[in-house]
Amino acid sequence: MFKIEPHIEFESDKNTAYYSLFWSQLEKADKYKITTSVPSVSGLYEIYYEDAEKRLNLLNVAAAWLGGLRSQIRSDIDSDGKSDEVKEILETYSLYYRYTISPSFDSIKDVAWFLNKTYFKDASMSQHSGRFETIYVKEFAPDKIRWV
Repeated sequence: MFKIEPHIEFESDKNTAYYSLFWSQLEKADKYKITTSVPSVSGLYEIYYEDAEKRLNLLNVAAAWLGGLRSQIRSDIDSDGKSDEVKEILETYSLYYRYTISPSFDSIKDVAWFLNKTYFKDASMSQHSGRFETIYVKEFAPDKIRWV
């Protein structure tokens, strides 16, 4: 495992965007640890839950802008106000998260759109910035994650 600082790098060529996404290490979600270790800056994050077979399941990919990563991740792992299906997952299974940081809202929107389209097959969950016709994202992480 190697240590990298979470961030997003960006290059473009006419109507095509190329993003390199550097994730933080995957951490067990605990609201107290999140308060002390997750920065309160803009970025992107993923939340996973570990099912009964010890497999990671991607629950959410989302952007954090106003309020920052810290408050958004804490809010997303709190079961209050969630649908019954999500509430059951949050209260039953161990949760994990990872994040990346970016000061560019347009970059965050592009990458969130790409990941939602790729992982959930649903581009309507978020919108890209509209700056590019084609978006590519390459992910780098200090740990290997296999999820279903």
